[in-house]
Amino acid sequence: MTRTDFMKSTLGMCSCAALALLPTEATEAESGNPEMDELKWKLDAARTRFAALVSILKDNVDEPTRKRIFESLGRQCATRYDSLTDQYKGNPQGFLDEIQKRWVAKAEYDEKSGTIRVVDKSKTCTCPLVDESLTPSDFCNCTLGWQKATYSKILGRPVDAELEESILRGSTRCVFRMQVTS
Repeated sequence: MTRTDFMKSTLGMCSCAALALLPTEATEAESGNPEMDELKWKLDAARTRFAALVSILKDNVDEPTRKRIFESLGRQCATRYDSLTDQYKGNPQGFLDEIQKRWVAKAEYDEKSGTIRVVDKSKTCTCPLVDESLTPSDFCNCTLGWQKATYSKILGRPVDAELEESILRGSTRCVFRMQVTS
């Protein structure tokens, strides 16, 4: 049993308490590279804790407020890509061409209708905070905030974003549709 399997099977125990029970040798036994194993262990622990936070919010905060919180987080995350998006202000097709080279399977822009549709090529959720087996699908609102911020900046006009398909919501891919708003 790996550390991750152990953590997932430890019911009712805070991940910090569960982690304290693991022998140090377990981290070195997984790949033979203690530094990589420690980083993987930390990432797994962070994902588990983050999924718990999303669940706690779902249990304690109304849906509209959760949506605003996660969209705000996505908007904040989008600022990390300012150096890329700044290059494409006013050039949405250039941006779509670039992301299609790097990250997405398909990107379409219908200028007349003000609609952008993006099909991600990853078969897993691309957020490094997500553990697909633990993270509630409410968290998909984060990516909607990212999409809104990114495409509003590139187009110079506000957009709304919709999730047509989502890995966390049971699909095999993520598909986004952005629509320019008035």
